[in-house]
Amino acid sequence: MDDISAKGEYLFEVSYEVANKVGGIYTVIHSKSEQMAKHYGDKYYTIGIYNPDKAKVEFEEKESKILKPTFKKLKSMGIICHFGTWTSARARPNCILLDIDGYRDHLNDIKKELWMNHKIDSLRSDSWFGDPVVWSYAAGILLENLEKDLRLKNVVAQFHEWMAGVALLYLKSKKSKIATVFTTHATMLGRTMASYSDNLINEIETGLNSGRVVDPKKAYEYNVEAKHQTECACAKACDAFTTVSETTGREAEYILSKKPDVILPNGLNLGKYPSMEECIYLHRKYKEKIMDFLSGYFKPYYEINLKDPRIMFISGRYEVRNKGIDMFIQSLGKLNNELKEKKDNTDVFAFILIPANTKSENHEVLENISLFSGIKEYVDDLSADISANIVDSLTSGNTDIKLSNYLTEYQKIDIRKLAASFKSRNGGSAPLCAFELHNQDADIIIRMLKENNLLNREEDKVKIIFYPVYLSNSDRMLSLSYNSFAIGCSLGVFPSLYEPWGYTPLEVISNGALTITTDVSGYGKFMEKEVKTHINPGIYILNRSTKKYEETTVDLKNMLLEVVKLDKSEMISRKYHAKRLSKLADWKNLAKNYIIAHNVALKKVR
Repeated sequence: MDDISAKGEYLFEVSYEVANKVGGIYTVIHSKSEQMAKHYGDKYYTIGIYNPDKAKVEFEEKESKILKPTFKKLKSMGIICHFGTWTSARARPNCILLDIDGYRDHLNDIKKELWMNHKIDSLRSDSWFGDPVVWSYAAGILLENLEKDLRLKNVVAQFHEWMAGVALLYLKSKKSKIATVFTTHATMLGRTMASYSDNLINEIETGLNSGRVVDPKKAYEYNVEAKHQTECACAKACDAFTTVSETTGREAEYILSKKPDVILPNGLNLGKYPSMEECIYLHRKYKEKIMDFLSGYFKPYYEINLKDPRIMFISGRYEVRNKGIDMFIQSLGKLNNELKEKKDNTDVFAFILIPANTKSENHEVLENISLFSGIKEYVDDLSADISANIVDSLTSGNTDIKLSNYLTEYQKIDIRKLAASFKSRNGGSAPLCAFELHNQDADIIIRMLKENNLLNREEDKVKIIFYPVYLSNSDRMLSLSYNSFAIGCSLGVFPSLYEPWGYTPLEVISNGALTITTDVSGYGKFMEKEVKTHINPGIYILNRSTKKYEETTVDLKNMLLEVVKLDKSEMISRKYHAKRLSKLADWKNLAKNYIIAHNVALKKVR
């Protein structure tokens, strides 16, 4: 970072996810803020949408005499500006949140302007397009007035995704001198096409190699024309066009007809993650909590092998093809069959952490977990008295130690009742899902698990836990945060078919576990060369770019099997390697790319 300095004085970073956690862009800006503040100091501002509920947690409002006249002017238009700090971001940067409730009636005028100036067809659009457009247009008005009222010079404004892009188009229509950077994290049309086609990567490469770009009619076929056309207009109008990976760069060249000026790989502020030594300690702690959950989940039905179990998981949005959920489930099915054929004594526990439409916890599971917790608490209460009595016996020379000798008749009765109650479901099969789903019979993940004979029977060596809610310390079953859960696991599996970047593998290795990603994900592509030059690096990269689906599914099964068979020392060694490699994606190393993009935009404006 030291050899690259920012040539701009002010940076305004505009995103729908500033102080408003929706997806990965929140993580990008949130974690990067510290490095931006180092370059721009108190002249670094983030701009987002005002959501009262989220603002209570993310935002601390303050007064600003300098900004007050501009805010007053916008208030007269129906735009309420809230100024303060983004408190949850590590740098606590300046933050302006726009309340657009009083400006929504301008939507049709904005749509008309977008059609007249950029041929953005929004006739079929809904509120998912309308709300961001109104907010973004208001952000453009804010930036225009700040530039004039404060007589700002050498200003850079960075706009993330199409949701913020209308602000960029507004500034260009007003001949603003603000240098604009547009960042697409994933093209709208590309993501949609990937959901329906296994061959998007091939289509992109074939098209670009023959000098072709995507047919504009495709956007209409998938009903994303307004968002797609907004992206195209922003990529064309901005002073510096950027994407988050080489993979997305090729996609943008084909889908948006624009090659990126700068690639901006996503990083993390790795200083907040535990050291490897801390990970080893925390792994034992959180693995024990996960094993308690597994005991409560499965042992009421049959015995399971919890001697050094392999615990793996997949997480992300409910995009079965794009996120590789289908491939993960099919690979688990193949792994289950192989372990059963070999009469392997290993039990593998696979969590599917994909949020879905839930009604409540599965009452059967909740009762089992509660019974297990009750047994554990009862034993803890007994142990102090029993320990004292055993010590007394040993010091008196009595070596005939039988546990039953130290229990009262009432305690023996309680123990028999607890054991009988806990094993009342003995002989059945554990549920596939820890929660009750709305219309569970139609759920795609449940259907795919059944199709692949992953049924949680006693004879199945791969046991499934579909956990369709965001992890939280406050839930009544696992009671772990996502990061704590990842630390307690062996492996995070992310066989994505479409993943412009992919934070999840990076988060997993930063938390001291192994991971699997793919060569079509941004992070996988970023790490490909490094992984090839290391022996057993703890990061597996699955080939989804050139191999057929079935062949890659077998490859994934083999990777899973390899991890299952690692001994403790080899597992720890690979975790160390993976943890070291995580540092390559530290913002301390990657934030310089943002400064380069800002300087490119400033140079063009000048």
